[in-house]
Amino acid sequence: MIDKLASTPRLFVVSDFDGTLAEHSTDIYGVPVNQDSIAALSAFAKLPDTFAAALSGRHLEGLKRVFPLRAPVMLGGSHGAETEGEDSALTEDMKAFLDRVDDELNTIAADYEEAFVEQKPFHRGLHVKALSERDPQAAEEALARGLEVDPGDYFVSTGKNLVEFSATTANKGTWIETHRTTVDATAVVFLGDDVTDEDGFAVLNQPTDLGVKVGDGDTAAHLRVRDIDEVATFLQALLKARQEFLAN
Repeated sequence: MIDKLASTPRLFVVSDFDGTLAEHSTDIYGVPVNQDSIAALSAFAKLPDTFAAALSGRHLEGLKRVFPLRAPVMLGGSHGAETEGEDSALTEDMKAFLDRVDDELNTIAADYEEAFVEQKPFHRGLHVKALSERDPQAAEEALARGLEVDPGDYFVSTGKNLVEFSATTANKGTWIETHRTTVDATAVVFLGDDVTDEDGFAVLNQPTDLGVKVGDGDTAAHLRVRDIDEVATFLQALLKARQEFLAN
């Protein structure tokens, strides 16, 4: 599998950040990052006909606070609604939707000490990870209340200890489809751990492409690894094979 991917004419390696390149943490900007994975992505981006990207649910500016690499590594934020170097804008309807949801979610969060609402350019998310560690039942209750908020003509999704509302149709799948065309990739590898990463796995042409699911849970990915350390092992093995292929 790795050798076949490594020998494709133009390889595009895309990875989620939280839970894939870094551990999940209650400190949103204090996450432990696997430096071996970071080194591998950096090396991929420097090879001929090889491209690398971090594609995160974090908004772009938030991703840049925790992800140390820049161009030629590509950056996608807000589940694919933002791309480094590209302009994006909200309509008045989108702004009104986000303002309403922000108010309703903050009303819910105020009832739970460890819950909070994250503001992103295109999203509002109710986070309960810290609450779930102290009181799982209260966390489930908060998420259930979050799901009762009306998305109107827009979208709501769930993730790990999260209910998130979106004012855009962009997702990780649409981002991958767009940017695989940009780099003219003949094979895409996408790694991710959360429910939102399934949008990315769904657009892959597996097994020519490869989805790598990190951890447990149902998935459309063709390969599963246990944790972020196994992500690093996979990336390093693919990098070595790619380097050897290009050297011949």
